[in-house]
Amino acid sequence: GGAPRLLMLMMTKKKKMRENLPFVSLFFVCVCLIQACGVHGARSFDQHVDHDGTKEVTGMVASIPRPPYTDYAKMARYLTHMSLWGVMGTTSIATGLPWTNVVDLSDGPVCNSTGRLFYYLTTMDETARDAAENPKVSFTVAEASLGCGGTDAEDPTCAKMTVVGDLAPVSDDEADYAIEMLASRHPAIKSWPPNHGFKPYELKIDSLNLLDFYGGLHQVDVDEYFSASLTCSSSESSSLQQQA
Repeated sequence: GGAPRLLMLMMTKKKKMRENLPFVSLFFVCVCLIQACGVHGARSFDQHVDHDGTKEVTGMVASIPRPPYTDYAKMARYLTHMSLWGVMGTTSIATGLPWTNVVDLSDGPVCNSTGRLFYYLTTMDETARDAAENPKVSFTVAEASLGCGGTDAEDPTCAKMTVVGDLAPVSDDEADYAIEMLASRHPAIKSWPPNHGFKPYELKIDSLNLLDFYGGLHQVDVDEYFSASLTCSSSESSSLQQQA
């Protein structure tokens, strides 16, 4: 009769629900993760652009004013201090052609900028091996790595800078200091294999070539770059500022 058929239909539906339960659960987990990542990303780097070309990058625990685009020395220091990595260009000893590589960067602990460009490299990699033969290199940092909101990475108002100079290992008397500077921003280096020959390197700056607005590159005076100061001010949410 109708009652047994109804019972069988109910049992079949329950069985299908049990079979689909893992997929339904996985779907909801993925949705929650996507939403969480979106919220975290929005909170981690939300950028406000003012009419005068200044921007402010705000994080969950920090409010970091971006220098005005006309403050070239301060903008250069801002980019080097805020960037955790950049692209190093060398002349390949294997081919004689240009070669680029992503490398970690530190100019000191957060809020303790030195302006000096330190790297942790090994001659097992092409960058340090090339520099041993020809130390003249270029190194580029881009504000796009920090976040430019809806601005395209190639747009001049999304700042970028190329530094040219000589790359060489740090002298023995400053090696521990340089490693400390690097580990403050890249703690993972402490666990890198000791038998891979990693050592601290520094790029001795010849020129700083900055693009942070329309109208072409600006060459930043090296002395002015090192004279510019970055300081953190304490408030309800800490901030990193550049002071005149």
